[in-house]
Amino acid sequence: MKTTLIATLGALASLTAAVHANPGVVYNDATGDINPNIGTGNGTLDLVRMEVSHTATDLVFALTVNGNVSSTDWGKFMIGISNGSAGDTSGNGNGWARPINMGSPTGGMTNWIGSWVDQGGGAEKYSWAPSSWGLVGATYNSNFGSFAIASGAQSTITYTVSMASLGLAAGNTFYFDAYSSGGGSTDSAVDALANPNYAISSWGGPYTSSSTTGILSYTIPAPGALALLGVAGLIGARKRR
Repeated sequence: MKTTLIATLGALASLTAAVHANPGVVYNDATGDINPNIGTGNGTLDLVRMEVSHTATDLVFALTVNGNVSSTDWGKFMIGISNGSAGDTSGNGNGWARPINMGSPTGGMTNWIGSWVDQGGGAEKYSWAPSSWGLVGATYNSNFGSFAIASGAQSTITYTVSMASLGLAAGNTFYFDAYSSGGGSTDSAVDALANPNYAISSWGGPYTSSSTTGILSYTIPAPGALALLGVAGLIGARKRR
């Protein structure tokens, strides 16, 4: 009996480790999908892919762009999220009041992560609650678990954000999109991750992530439910033996 219990607990530990070892989901974008009338920042505004993963408490967004952001030292990169609650559906429906909007199956944009790569880089997070955008903290130091830039021929910008700060928890599904843009406060989405085609034809052209233009989703697994299922299966197997 003791041996059986030890074996069961060992198998459960392995199962739990596997559940928490999340490799992430990669969302690819077409390259070269920026309108010729708009500058690409030596390629840095051309989005390549994003990997979304999670820990027990945080979501990790790793955005790869098609150029060296350190040598260009210019550009804005943003993530819009719809968590299922009532969001902003105005013409400038995001934390930076740019002409970028979201029409997800569950409503408008509820969270906005805006970042920049010039002068060492930085980021800030805004939340919509309930009728206006509010900046959460002053800088990325109080918004994120971490914010990092890895430069190269292709550069990766990584944001680690707590699920709770986004109004999310294990078991939830949220909709999102990522965008690149210029430094002007009225610049729109030069490239949108979910759209393999040109997002806009001029800097100020409005853009909306939707089922028509493209929108992405991610489901945060519920590890507790999977672990319990594993326990039931293990116990059943021991009984049959």
